[in-house]
Formats: sequence, C-alpha cells, structure tokens
Amino acid sequence: MEDLDERKRLAKRREEIAEKNRELYREFLLSMDEERKKALELMRRRHAYYTKLITDAEIKTAQDFFDRYREHFLMYGIDLSISDDKSYCSIYLELGDYDYENYGVMDGKNGNLAEISPYVSFKELFNNVEVNIFTEEEV
Repeated sequence: MEDLDERKRLAKRREEIAEKNRELYREFLLSMDEERKKALELMRRRHAYYTKLITDAEIKTAQDFFDRYREHFLMYGIDLSISDDKSYCSIYLELGDYDYENYGVMDGKNGNLAEISPYVSFKELFNNVEVNIFTEEEV
C-alpha cells in the first residue's frame, strides 16, 4: 500500500512541476512575442526612412542609392554594399549583442523609383531569420 501512495505522491508532484514549467514557458513565449513586435516596428520605421531617402532624392537604381549614401551611412557605422550586377544594394546594420539587420534596395521597375525590400534578415534568439516586416511571415 505504501508503494501505491508513494507512486501517487510522485505522480502528483511531477504534474505540479510540469504545470509550473508550462506556465514559465508561456510567459517566456509572451515575452518573446512582445520583443519581436517591438523589433518589427523599429524595422518598419527604418524601412520608411530609407524609402523617404529614395523618394526625396528621386533615386531609381540601387547603384544610385549606393553612390549617394555610402559615405553618409559609413559615418554612422552602417555598411552599404552593392551586388556584382549593381541591381541590389544591401544596408547592413550591426547592432549590440552581435545582433544585426539587413535591408535591401532594389532597382526601380520600368523607370520607377528604387524600392526597399519588405524582407529583412536579422538575428532573433540565436537564430538568423528573414521576415516580411509588414505581413510578419518568415521566409
């Protein structure tokens, strides 16, 4: 009879521990979700800023963006690089704690202004991810 009581006590204790861990995990996930929302909002603001730079200067190609802003961005520690075919310019921000964000400037289509891609690569909780910052879908 003692064995049965001991097994019941242990089973109850295991369930209590499991429930406590589920609660802690829920809080962690909610915290991560909140952090991602804040990060995506900041990325959207940066996207809007880069778009404004393009609009204000009437930039039509990634090469034009690179030529015009390379030195300006360099002054703030932001790396601009241009693809081999000159149709894509990367805006690479190195943030604290080894975090980063990477935006892309693409040539305008049919003579229109250049565009900033909605897809941003960044590091989130030790993982490199790429997300559409407007739909929040991972690629």
